[in-house]
Amino acid sequence: MIGKTHNIWNLKALLGWDGGERFHSGYSINSDELPASFYIRWHSLANKKTYNKTIKVSEDIRNKMREYHDIRCGYYDLLLPYKDNILLGLAPDGMISVFLNGGCFDNELQFKVQAVEYKVADDFVYPELSEEAQSYVDEHGVPVGIW
Repeated sequence: MIGKTHNIWNLKALLGWDGGERFHSGYSINSDELPASFYIRWHSLANKKTYNKTIKVSEDIRNKMREYHDIRCGYYDLLLPYKDNILLGLAPDGMISVFLNGGCFDNELQFKVQAVEYKVADDFVYPELSEEAQSYVDEHGVPVGIW
């Protein structure tokens, strides 16, 4: 699966909305303001389909991100009191899992939503899976419904 995971990283503006800083398997977006929604489109290489969906950021999620927690963690015992990351988990069957997390917090599932299949150009060619990934899919099938 090819995709970007956009994270709202810190509530202060550092780089703007250019999304240039890579964060794990995705990209960071640094801004003062949380957007009202995210539009996402991705190619599932496992089942050769493209999906899209608009994810709205609810007031409930905004309030959870504003909530202060007196919590320290890590080697330097840093104070990281906010759930300041939104993580979008993209599955081969078009399922999107939306999580909140932060420096001292594990992923907290907010909701799941089903994306719709997006029609790509007839001449679009999906990149091939790596040999290891293709071997897994050949043996076990496309891992859908486990996300």
